Amino acid sequence: MTVHRARLPVVAGLSTAVLTLALAACDTGQEPAYEGPTATVVSVATAQVGELRDVLTASGTIVPAPAADLIVYAPEPAEIVEMPKAVDEPVVTGDLLVRFDIASVNQAIATADLDVIQAQARLETARVELARQTDLHERGLTPRNMYDAARLEYSAAQTALVQAEGRRDRVVGAQDHAIVRSPFAGVIAATWHQVGDTVRPDRTDPILRVIDPTRVQAAVQLPVAQLARVVPGQVAVVRAIAGDADEPAVVASRAEATDPTAPTGEVRLSFTGPATLAIDTPLSVEILLDRRIDALVVPAQAIARDDFGPFVMVAGDDGLAHRRDVRLGIETPQRVEILDGIEAGDRVILSGLMEVEDQSPISIGR
Repeated sequence: MTVHRARLPVVAGLSTAVLTLALAACDTGQEPAYEGPTATVVSVATAQVGELRDVLTASGTIVPAPAADLIVYAPEPAEIVEMPKAVDEPVVTGDLLVRFDIASVNQAIATADLDVIQAQARLETARVELARQTDLHERGLTPRNMYDAARLEYSAAQTALVQAEGRRDRVVGAQDHAIVRSPFAGVIAATWHQVGDTVRPDRTDPILRVIDPTRVQAAVQLPVAQLARVVPGQVAVVRAIAGDADEPAVVASRAEATDPTAPTGEVRLSFTGPATLAIDTPLSVEILLDRRIDALVVPAQAIARDDFGPFVMVAGDDGLAHRRDVRLGIETPQRVEILDGIEAGDRVILSGLMEVEDQSPISIGR
């Protein structure tokens, strides 16, 4: 008890001193120092309604359309016996491009011809024998069975000749693939062989290429991840790298992903008007993947993500940051469509986003 009484005056003295200081502060008009969280300075952007275009950009090249591009290969091991057109020479539909001498076809035709000759000789022999047996039978000098046998042999010989001639016709018809004619008007773009060369039926051994330079497309190589978003019919714009005029086009075809390890796939675009660009012209291409007329959009840097999904931080009129979980639509590198979670006019936080939390104080900088 003696110890307690000795300390009471000290505590009372301290309380009096604190009270005196507080009263002095009130007398001088000074505010006590703020000891709460410091406001984070942030920049904001206003969510707005407007048009949002999701555009894919890539580089490409002008190439002949598939129906205007023909590379000739040998149908079988063969020798080139005729190739009348040289590089840059024009061709018209039906012009001879290449004629082959195919050893296997020649052998097949020779064999078929021999079969026909043998069948003709058999038929002639059967005809003579049938005439002889008919004469003998009518005079009663030969039995009926010999006459019947001669008739059967003559009929079989006729059938054998028809079959042999049919086989020869089929073999001769197969010789048609030894001659290649141009299926369209165009120009010889390249040759890799000449008359007298022996060629293989191999895609690594082309003979010549003919193209129609008036029918062209734009060819673009796209990463497989982007390829899945491209579909025929999408609107596009093509521009020569060295030019300044846009040419409208549409997606004509997209390569199917047959090889999952392939890094890219080809997309072809057809021009909606007359093509003015030459083959092999380098291009820049823009493909419109999607478009929203009245989209609620915010800058892409306003979007944050965590385990609960995407969200934005909204700068409230109360000077605090407020988390809003959002549902996203079209996403582009610059702007993102918000389908749900905020409204037009909301101010979303851009800079300082990592430093603010829900309900934390903020200060909007200039």
